[in-house]
Amino acid sequence: MAAGVRFIYEPLGLVTGGVSGFAIIVKFLTRSFFNGGIPVWITNAVINIPLFIAGRYVKGRKYIIRSFFAVVIFTAELSFLPEIPVLGNDMLMGAVYGGVLSGAGLGIVMVRMSSTGGTDLLGAIIRHYIPQYSIATVIMYIDTVIIALGAAAFGIRSAMYAVIAVYITSKVMDAVVSGIRYSKLVIAITDNSEDISYQIMNRANRGVTLVKAKGMYSGNDKDMLICAAPKREYIKLIRIISEKDAKAFVMISDIREVLGEGFVGAEKFLD
Repeated sequence: MAAGVRFIYEPLGLVTGGVSGFAIIVKFLTRSFFNGGIPVWITNAVINIPLFIAGRYVKGRKYIIRSFFAVVIFTAELSFLPEIPVLGNDMLMGAVYGGVLSGAGLGIVMVRMSSTGGTDLLGAIIRHYIPQYSIATVIMYIDTVIIALGAAAFGIRSAMYAVIAVYITSKVMDAVVSGIRYSKLVIAITDNSEDISYQIMNRANRGVTLVKAKGMYSGNDKDMLICAAPKREYIKLIRIISEKDAKAFVMISDIREVLGEGFVGAEKFLD
């Protein structure tokens, strides 16, 4: 994330939201008062103080400790890394590569149930009260306001490219966060449900649900087994089903989230 700011966003004047984006605006507006303007890392550090105070009461001590560690590292890297315009004046490539870097960084931090402060900490606080919205969606709304401020400072052309960067950031972050927790749903319609269930529970250590069903074409009663498993384990389920009933009708689908025993607990998901 720091590399994205110092190598791409800051040299190009791309305000993609977040405290770092707001800090770029502050640096631009204070150029006439300070030599080069107020450094991005200083603004980032100052704004995060009240957010951490609010986050302490909403998210708890452990979350804030993890976030404090992340924001210190992020702020330090903003201070240490030089401002290098690696892409020259190519705004489109800046939006693409900056979005990928920022999204990947944010996603990794979110997977660790942490935050780099700024708008993602604010987004985590807001999501605590309205969990029906993803953190990525909440951050996108906040960033829209900051991008509007960036448009006033750097012009509408820069803001339009910033919107592309924000979109890519949110998609990459969602892919990282959801991709880690993606699971597989395996549904098997079989005549050998007892043996298959026993093997899945003992060999794969996964729970199975039996649903009574009826084949409308044949008119015969059938057993339908339902089992959720992490991506790395579902192949084992398919092998078991194939061994015990080669004619079983099997359906496999992706699941974005699974809550419950053996997966993510509801309390942790809502945290």
